Amino acid sequence: MTDRELAGRIALVTGGSRGIGRAVCRRLARAGAWVAINHSSSHEAAAETLAQIRAEGSEGGVYQADVSSFEATDAMFGSIEADRGPVDLLVTNAGIASFRDDVDMPVELWRRILSVNLDCTFNCVWRAREHMLARGDGRIVCISSINGLAPTTMRRDRLIAYGTSKSAIIGFSRNCAVAFGPAIRVNCVAPGLVDTEMTRDMPDEMRQRIIASTPAGRAGTPDDIAELTYFLLSDAAGFMTGQTCVASGGLVTLP
Repeated sequence: MTDRELAGRIALVTGGSRGIGRAVCRRLARAGAWVAINHSSSHEAAAETLAQIRAEGSEGGVYQADVSSFEATDAMFGSIEADRGPVDLLVTNAGIASFRDDVDMPVELWRRILSVNLDCTFNCVWRAREHMLARGDGRIVCISSINGLAPTTMRRDRLIAYGTSKSAIIGFSRNCAVAFGPAIRVNCVAPGLVDTEMTRDMPDEMRQRIIASTPAGRAGTPDDIAELTYFLLSDAAGFMTGQTCVASGGLVTLP
């Protein structure tokens, strides 16, 4: 991988205003990509991400859209295409979690988590695939979670809707990899506990239990996930598609 391998490429990162999304934006910018930063309501944070991209020597743009709506997603892609051109690289990172997501979860919370986590992924992939298939080239990484691979065994930490949505993202990505190949490579990243704004809302007792069970002895950083995401989008991962790559410090492993 060269330092500016992605020069001339147009990347879209959903949920790019903070956390893992921001780190991915910065990493792709450092590799030379022009980065479209999607956010739903955090314009100031997205503008800060853009400033950090420019500090990496690249450019990009900020695009507000609720990507759980296909119509809003379609309009956002249209704006990116008008401003810069079709998206070459897509990272679907937008998502939510709730620590009320347990056996007493209200139906409305189930619908909200599935809508944001799964529909956002589908809408962006489905819109991006059009130009990628037409050009015969595209690379997609969907951010899932280890909760999509292995439900937690800690009774107080059930995440039923979240885990279901992340399992569905993995299944969706695998099926798209087969359907879109060889033109488009589609892979998943399944992070463990990562130190972001979202996980800082986690009860401290839960956080400490997870870290104590993690062989690496720490939470991940957004940069840990960004580096893996960049690898999957790079030429170095040219023979990888339909895969789920776990970055959990050893908390969850695949056979």
